[in-house]
Amino acid sequence: MVNPVFDVCVVGSGAGGGTLGAHLAQKGLQVAVVEGGPPVNTHTDFNTHALPFEYANRSIPTMKRGKPGFDSERTRGVGGKTMLWNAVALRFSHRDLKGYSIDGAGADWPIDYPDLAPYYDRIESEIGVCGNRDELEDLPDGIFLPPPPLKIGDLLLQRGARELDIPIIHTRKATLTRATRTRPACHYCGNCMAGCDVAAKYNSLDAHMAPALKTGCLTILPNSIVREVVISNENRVTGVRFLHRVTHEEGEVQARCVAVACACVQSVGLLLMSRSRLYPHGLANSSGQLGRHYIPHFNNGVEGFLTERIGAPVVNDEGFIDHAYLPSFMHARKRDYARSFGMQIYTGIRRTTGWPRQVPGFGIEYKQAVKNRFPAYVSFQGFGEMLPNKQSYIELDRSKKDNYGLPRVKVKAVQEENERKIYEELNRTAIAVLQKAGGEVLSISDFHQPIFNHQLGGCRMGNDARTSVVDAFCQTHDVPNLYVVDGSVFPSASEKNPTLTIMALAARTADHIAERFRRREI
Repeated sequence: MVNPVFDVCVVGSGAGGGTLGAHLAQKGLQVAVVEGGPPVNTHTDFNTHALPFEYANRSIPTMKRGKPGFDSERTRGVGGKTMLWNAVALRFSHRDLKGYSIDGAGADWPIDYPDLAPYYDRIESEIGVCGNRDELEDLPDGIFLPPPPLKIGDLLLQRGARELDIPIIHTRKATLTRATRTRPACHYCGNCMAGCDVAAKYNSLDAHMAPALKTGCLTILPNSIVREVVISNENRVTGVRFLHRVTHEEGEVQARCVAVACACVQSVGLLLMSRSRLYPHGLANSSGQLGRHYIPHFNNGVEGFLTERIGAPVVNDEGFIDHAYLPSFMHARKRDYARSFGMQIYTGIRRTTGWPRQVPGFGIEYKQAVKNRFPAYVSFQGFGEMLPNKQSYIELDRSKKDNYGLPRVKVKAVQEENERKIYEELNRTAIAVLQKAGGEVLSISDFHQPIFNHQLGGCRMGNDARTSVVDAFCQTHDVPNLYVVDGSVFPSASEKNPTLTIMALAARTADHIAERFRRREI
């Protein structure tokens, strides 16, 4: 039997790969989506409604026993990180995409908001995003379903923030508040990051790839850990080689075009592993820029209690975790740092109940003290934009191999002075809002104990092939039929959750690839 030659091989099935593969298949191209993790049935494989105390180790597993996956960077599952994300879906603004021109720091994107706006529209219409039209310059409005109401704690914080002229708005999430023909509305169980077993929260399998499978143009290859993108002597990629996740047997997929969408760090790692005579330092790396400009978000955290809620009756206020968001507002204010921050606000949920360890006491009195404070608990999680610096990078550690015999990918992220200033402003803002709302501070995170989130950068997008890896359509400068479509291509991070932008880029790239096939350029 002769193996088929696909039009496009997409490596990865998450926000970037799942969206790209589905859009290409809907356009009639023959697409293989190669995923390192196992198949996932979202309706049966997650156990989201169990509580921690119902398990022997007091910890909710990410998937039911017998369905391994999501256990390492290289083995997640069909649907990738969209299975377990928090679904916050925010548009980037002109100021995010042209930060260097505006602030003199970071890097400009080679595209601007009008280039992405129609693709934001398309993605929001496809996946369902709830939110409110807030008319904020730095957070463009979109096509929204109605948001769920703010919780009691959110309203108290919003009232306090208003006195400081700081906005607190409904968060915007790719979670249905109204049922569609194929997906029900959210039932607010509060377990979004343990997997949504009804697909009210967007995941790329149920919302994008499953419909695309019906075209007959999409093939999903699970349990296939790609170890190399293959390139010919004529400087064209011809497919990928992979290892089976369970048997470790080798396999190959042939294709006329390859798109790497493994999620930032692993995408960079795969390109670095794909060495050849033409590219001895990593595929599409003639610039030497591959792995540089790593710019993950950095997080702060402030915890506290709203005093007027202490002792209030405990009610089910889980919702879909965080209903309130403190968006960027510092651009309009005088400050001594570049870029900005945003904060997700958590009230009334049990998944943030690590704080009882700090409550003194024992026995009945201790339990009552925890119960009294549960309705009053507030957590601010801030996201700051890291500026590119030479000390932050992604690279292979060829001295250490993983379970598949592949070099481990390691990252280094270093915060500098601008990050410190943003971090301190994050803490000051959260404390001020909490106290103005009549709250008391429980804990404040420390800049010197860094926490990073949302891995971005390492495969920078740009117009200059000497200083970037891909162009404005995510096509590599070096190899005309190789694309990279995930957060690794971000030249700057913004402070906003990146997933909606990854999906918009994927939809834009799908149009570009399809047009090149139509013109017989690939």
